[in-house]
Amino acid sequence: MDISGATKVLQWNNRLLRFLGLWPFDLNNVKFMFFFTYVTVQCFLQYAGLLEYISDLNYVVANLTETIIINMLIFKISIYRINTRQLRELIQNIEKDFSTELYNTADEMTIFLKYNSLSKTIVQCISIVCGATAVLFYIRNSSSAFLMPYHIRLFFNLTEARTYYIVYACEIFMIPLVTCGYAGPSCLLITLVLHICGQVSILTCQVENLIKNPETIHHQLKQIVLKHRRLINLCMNLNSTYATFLLQELIGITLLLCLGGYNIIATPILDETGHFLAFLLYTVTVIFQLLGFCYIGECLRNESKSLCDAFYN
Repeated sequence: MDISGATKVLQWNNRLLRFLGLWPFDLNNVKFMFFFTYVTVQCFLQYAGLLEYISDLNYVVANLTETIIINMLIFKISIYRINTRQLRELIQNIEKDFSTELYNTADEMTIFLKYNSLSKTIVQCISIVCGATAVLFYIRNSSSAFLMPYHIRLFFNLTEARTYYIVYACEIFMIPLVTCGYAGPSCLLITLVLHICGQVSILTCQVENLIKNPETIHHQLKQIVLKHRRLINLCMNLNSTYATFLLQELIGITLLLCLGGYNIIATPILDETGHFLAFLLYTVTVIFQLLGFCYIGECLRNESKSLCDAFYN
C-alpha cells in the first residue's frame, strides 16, 4: 500500500501559510510585515467608518461583520508568528510518521491513510469555501458607482473614476489575505489533530494485537508505551500552542454567526441578491469551520476512549 501521496495535506497547508510568509520552515519577514501592515491599515479604516456611522444600525452590523473577521485574521497571524518555533517542532514530529516502514500491517496503513485523506478533504473544502466567500464579498458592489467592496472610511473624496478604480484595485489584496490568513491557521490545526487521531487509532490496533505474539510481548509493550508517551506530549504541545487561538475562535465565531444570521434575515433577496448570497456563503463558511473544530475534537475524544478500552481489555 503506497502512502507517498500522504504529504499532500502538508503541501496544502504550506501553500496557504507560505503566501503570508508564515510557513514555519520558510519564514519571510518582508512578506509578513507587508501583509500585516496592509491588514492593520484596513482594520483602522473600517473602524473609522464604524465611528462615522455609529448611529446607523444596518451600517454598524455590516461593518462589524467584516471588521471582526479582520480582527480575527490579525490575531491569528500574530499568534502563528509568535509560536513559529513550536509549530515547526510539531510539524517535524508528525513528518516522522510519513514512512511506510512504521506500519506493520495493512490495517495500520489503512487507518493512517483514512485520517490523512479526511484531513486533506477538510482542508481543501475550508480553503475553497473561504476563498469563494472572499471573492463574492469583493465583487458584490462592483456595479455600484464609487462604492468600495468593504465598509471603510477614506480620508479623501472619491470624485474621479481613475482614483476610484485604483483604490478598488488595492482592496483586492483582501481576497488572498482572508483566504490564507483566516483559513490557513485553522487548516493546520485540523491537519495536526487528525494526524494525532490516526496515530492513536493505530496504537489502539497495536494494543489489541499485543497478546498474539507472546515471544515479543515485552519489546512490543515497550514500543507501545514509548509511542503513547510521544502522542501525549504531542497533544500537550498542541494544546499549549493553540489554547489562545481557540479562545479567540470561540468568541469570534459566536459573534460572526450572530452577525451573519442577522444580515441574511435583514437583506431583501429580491432586491440585493448579490449581498444575500455573500452573507449566506459567509455564514456557511463560519459554520463549516466550527463543525470542523467540533469534529476533530470528537475524533480525538473517541480515539482516546478506544485506546483506553483496548488497554483495559
